[in-house]
Amino acid sequence: MTTLLSRALRLLMLATVLILGRQYVALAQEAGQIDTSTVHPEATLTYLNRPIFTFRSNIGTTTPQERVERSYRRLADLSDEALTQPIELSPVVLGEQHGVILTIGGNLLFGIGPGDIDPEYPLSVEVLADDAKGKLEEAFAARLEQQRTPVIVRSLSLTAVATALLAGLIWLVWRIRLRVGDWFHKLISTRIEKAARGRFQWREYGLVLTHRLMQLMIAFAILLLLYVWLAFSLRQFPITRPVGERLKGFFIDVATDLGLKTVGAIPGIVTVAIIFLIAQALSRALSNVTEAVESRRLSIPFVQSDTARATRQILRFMIWGIALAIAYPYIPGSESLAFQGLSVLFGLMISLGSTGIVSQMMSGTVVAYTRALHVGDYVSIGEVEGMVSEVGTISTKLVTMSSEEVTIPNSVLIENTIRNYSQSFAGSASLVSTKITIGYDTPWRQVHAMLLMAADQVDGLCKTPVPYVFQRALTDFYAEYELFALVEMPMERLVALSALHGKIQDVFNTYGIQIMSPQYYEQPPKPLIVPKEKWFTAPAKE
Repeated sequence: MTTLLSRALRLLMLATVLILGRQYVALAQEAGQIDTSTVHPEATLTYLNRPIFTFRSNIGTTTPQERVERSYRRLADLSDEALTQPIELSPVVLGEQHGVILTIGGNLLFGIGPGDIDPEYPLSVEVLADDAKGKLEEAFAARLEQQRTPVIVRSLSLTAVATALLAGLIWLVWRIRLRVGDWFHKLISTRIEKAARGRFQWREYGLVLTHRLMQLMIAFAILLLLYVWLAFSLRQFPITRPVGERLKGFFIDVATDLGLKTVGAIPGIVTVAIIFLIAQALSRALSNVTEAVESRRLSIPFVQSDTARATRQILRFMIWGIALAIAYPYIPGSESLAFQGLSVLFGLMISLGSTGIVSQMMSGTVVAYTRALHVGDYVSIGEVEGMVSEVGTISTKLVTMSSEEVTIPNSVLIENTIRNYSQSFAGSASLVSTKITIGYDTPWRQVHAMLLMAADQVDGLCKTPVPYVFQRALTDFYAEYELFALVEMPMERLVALSALHGKIQDVFNTYGIQIMSPQYYEQPPKPLIVPKEKWFTAPAKE
């Protein structure tokens, strides 16, 4: 039974050797390890996952690649009895060149000539041959050891234990994931959702975010466990031990490199944190001062309450811009070409994409410092008329009489005429005016008195300051008068103006004064007025 098992393992090992060798040659060709574009392309002989020697020269018409294939076939055809014999190094002379051939039990393995010497590391042929001999002895020992039943049993046992431990750790990671997921679910459902107070449904988005993060963490942990298991399992078998060692070395190198870079980045991170903390402190102090100026609790030369907000935004932008410029060299990885390339790319994208935004911001700064309008003012900009609800950095918002919110870019404000109907001495009141034309046969003092009487009868108009009348023009057929008054509620401006027009008609009809609008080209035989008894003619109601 033992003999049959030994023969089966031996055949399995030989088949594995042949497959791995052929795969290595194919992979080496695809990866460019065997370069066929030069006159003497290099080719590396690999046996049992171990690099043995690199051929760099032709022998006659035999290329390095052909030398690798022939040498590999000779190694694969060696019997177990031949592997127990010592490897011999024999000097040979080929013309004027001296070389060394490697043999074992009278079987030729391969030869090494002066052309195989690496130009970067010019070692002698004898040293190269001795190094190749040591590697072959290690590979032959691994091949013989792989056929021993105790070695196979031990390797399989350790692999089985590692597999069971892997399954247990994956199960433990999954259980931890469930516990942590439940904890996050409770946290989001209680504290965060209560803190939102129904203003925003954080629960749904918080659960989705934590679920994605947990998936990434679990996937990383499982892949890491699989990597460690694979490296450990490969190291248990003599043939695959070099692959396992390379995996282990790669993992250690990566972990060490990350650890050293993390430790080396700590001073830079601390410096960046200090710079940003200083910038934040300056920004907060600036905000407190400008907010006090804006609320008129503090007075600073050259800074008005109307421009304090714009001043705060400009200074904060300068503070954070300077802080970022100072902190940039200390950011980990900022010296790498990739980081610098991304910085240039992002800077170019921002500069090209933010041209319009910068223009709006500059226009907003001009609007703020000219103090053309303020929140609460009733203004007319182009065809839009309403009360200013917000003066932003990029745009200004108006609320019209129909309760529509209109957003106007600040660049449009600069390009259009702004009519501000509000006056600073009247608080939030808005100025209204209306024009009327009266014939010259009516005393102007009487017209002034009737207009002021009509304004006094409108509830929405301010009594202080009192309304006033100007004579705007003396035309060919009539005199033009304009009544000015303040409306208490800017949003009631049109309503108050409509009521004022009605009262003006009532007063003038009461005193029998004809309003010369529309214009007349000749004086009518009698004044065109509406008698009081007809003021409520159907369908009008008192």
